[in-house]
Amino acid sequence: MIYNKKLVLGLIIAAVVVFGGISSYFIITSLIPTQESFNEKIQKLMEEYEIPSLAAGIIINDSLVWANGFGEQPDLDTVYMIGSITKTFTATAILQLNESNLVNLNDDINKYLPFDVRHPDYPSKNITIRMLLTHTAGLSQNLYWSLEYYFDNQTIEWINENLDLRGDIIQWEVHPSLEEFLNGSLTPTGPYYDDYNWPFQPGTHHSYSNAGYQLLGYLVEQVSNKSMMDYLQENVFGPLNMTSSGSNYTDFIEKHGIPYEWSNNTNFEYPLYNFYVMGAGNLRSTVPDMAKYIIAHMNQGEHDGPQLLNPATLQLMHSEHESLTGVMDGFDVDGYGLGWVLYEQGLQGHGGATPGFSSNMFIKESLQGDLGVIVMYNRGSALIFDDRLINNFLPAINNLLVEEAENLFQQALSY
Repeated sequence: MIYNKKLVLGLIIAAVVVFGGISSYFIITSLIPTQESFNEKIQKLMEEYEIPSLAAGIIINDSLVWANGFGEQPDLDTVYMIGSITKTFTATAILQLNESNLVNLNDDINKYLPFDVRHPDYPSKNITIRMLLTHTAGLSQNLYWSLEYYFDNQTIEWINENLDLRGDIIQWEVHPSLEEFLNGSLTPTGPYYDDYNWPFQPGTHHSYSNAGYQLLGYLVEQVSNKSMMDYLQENVFGPLNMTSSGSNYTDFIEKHGIPYEWSNNTNFEYPLYNFYVMGAGNLRSTVPDMAKYIIAHMNQGEHDGPQLLNPATLQLMHSEHESLTGVMDGFDVDGYGLGWVLYEQGLQGHGGATPGFSSNMFIKESLQGDLGVIVMYNRGSALIFDDRLINNFLPAINNLLVEEAENLFQQALSY
């Protein structure tokens, strides 16, 4: 039997409450007999791994049916950096431009850029938009001078004074623009070029690349004649009413999560910072905002009216374009779409990690209906590797949330 997704939704009643210092959305209690123990499991994991604050949400069809904030900053309006989940927004922007016939995914990217991008060892090989979307352009994960580029001088000064990174990060006299940095890094005669930047032949190898998505973000700017953030505001954040999403932390200073990493057996507080990884990892958001975005991707591209992408484009985006194996975010990986990781059991999504913050997003679509999960917390492992966070807490919290989402989904079907 094929269930109508709207009928399933009709069986779910959402409410908003505040209890015990925890802000929460939840389904009527008859659908959640284990609600209290579920919250306790999350809190227990947070205590075991000393996570200062965490926010999470579960989406069924087109509703955020459960969301909680935990820890020192439990408000669901707390803003967290979402790291590489940003890449799904960049891919969404590119596919919007593709729908408008302003770009073609199989075009050489040089058609849209003011400088040529060619692998120095394979100069006759075109690098296409599709290659950048699928991480097959031959680029390294980060360009050689990326660590210096990612931060402003004030943040670099703090890092050099407080973190042992086996050498100071060099400060800029004048921070280069994204165009200057990309051109200077990818062109052999450029001031930031290094052979490290081009490890693979284009089109032959999946190699996860922040640099590739920075190029895509820059391409959006060139084609739209808008800054990437103005483009997202007009075409994603605005239409979806994502009022607590953006790039600059100063826009959210009164409700921003405090970033921490683990050092010398204690949480080490970072100053708030902007991250110059536009297109690849610069965004920040909240659970309620991200729920709207997830719903649009699960609900034929629509949330409360605005059409984010056409259904055919979404199908293309969420289909396998590269076959992959391995484990990521606590789940076996089956492949990669256009900006989305394809996990086992029909899960799709993306993870994100920046200094002081971690996040994950998952969706699962079926004929019976759809479910989604978003989790954010203010403990990172981007500059100081945290084995227990990456290999213990992250898979544990992700599996716990996905399992509960599956439980709530089945309860909604049978209610």
